[in-house]
Amino acid sequence: MKKSLKITHLYHFGKSKMKRYLLPVFLILAATNLYSQESESFSSEVKKNKYDTARITDLSDKLNIYTGTYAKFYSIELNNSAINKKLKLEPNGKTSLGLGFSYKWIGLGVSFSPSFINKDDEIYGKTKSFDTQLNIYTNTFGADAYFQYYKGFYLKNPDNFINWQNDAFPFRPDLESYSFGVSGYYFTNNKRFSYKAAFTRTQIQKKSAGSFIMGIYANVNMADAPNGLVPDELPDTLISYYNIEGYKTGSVGFSAGYTYTLVLFKRVFINGSLVPGLGIRNAEFWANDITNKQNTTLTGSLTTRIALGYEGKNIYAGIRLISIIDSYNYESVDISSSGGNVSLYFGKRFNVNNLFKKKQKSSI
Repeated sequence: MKKSLKITHLYHFGKSKMKRYLLPVFLILAATNLYSQESESFSSEVKKNKYDTARITDLSDKLNIYTGTYAKFYSIELNNSAINKKLKLEPNGKTSLGLGFSYKWIGLGVSFSPSFINKDDEIYGKTKSFDTQLNIYTNTFGADAYFQYYKGFYLKNPDNFINWQNDAFPFRPDLESYSFGVSGYYFTNNKRFSYKAAFTRTQIQKKSAGSFIMGIYANVNMADAPNGLVPDELPDTLISYYNIEGYKTGSVGFSAGYTYTLVLFKRVFINGSLVPGLGIRNAEFWANDITNKQNTTLTGSLTTRIALGYEGKNIYAGIRLISIIDSYNYESVDISSSGGNVSLYFGKRFNVNNLFKKKQKSSI
């Protein structure tokens, strides 16, 4: 099976369990971090550097070159409470190989999807896509932005509805989706905690620390399938339970959560972030040439980040996952759309200043 789909399936397999177990774990970590906050005042060195140098080391002045594999994912799930069954629709995603660099405030990365990795259109169908995601982290603030377009979705769980014996999955070629979102957030414990250490690797978190996160977000989701969301291979009786041809929603809200980095053996770290959001939503749903507009309602979202990394003397490696889940409902159907990316990467840092000094000495 294709590497990217293994990653995506692993994500969806763990998503339901993450919701159940991550919240109490993060509440415990938050309470532990509050209890262990140091009461002494910051030294002049901390004030000068704007962070605690005993806990954080900055490496942005080194040339950072990295490579890895990247997979972006998106899914639409529709659960009808009357029959307690869920349609799980996903595009045929692709795994990309990437190469990039960063130095001080400059960074650039490129990626491509080689055909020898992505060879499963006969099984999962052919998807047209455009997916761009941006994540920015400073010592104090973070920001995310994304735009995802997909056309062509396969049904991931046909066995939940019929006895499916084919190798190829049911495919909905006319289903297309657009998803756009932006968010910004603030780290309350930014003097002792570094998000950059976990995700951009331009800093190192030397001691375990955590921080509360507060922010705002806005997003728009749209899906349209002129022939309905139920694949033709499923019984027609299911159409009445998922009688939706498309929808358009927009929401704005506030988010608050917690992030924690656990440092092990000085070389290994594990970071986890759980940031739920609460806001208001406007939505339209249509089917059979009839459009129903919903009144403004409360809505929820969930942003999850997980990072595991290793720090060598000049090399580093890691895995990171970013997931954003948005949920809404129409009559007896609960709809959730989720997107994000997962990557496995390796990098090396070069001391450019020392290289320049050696060249100057050798020329004298």
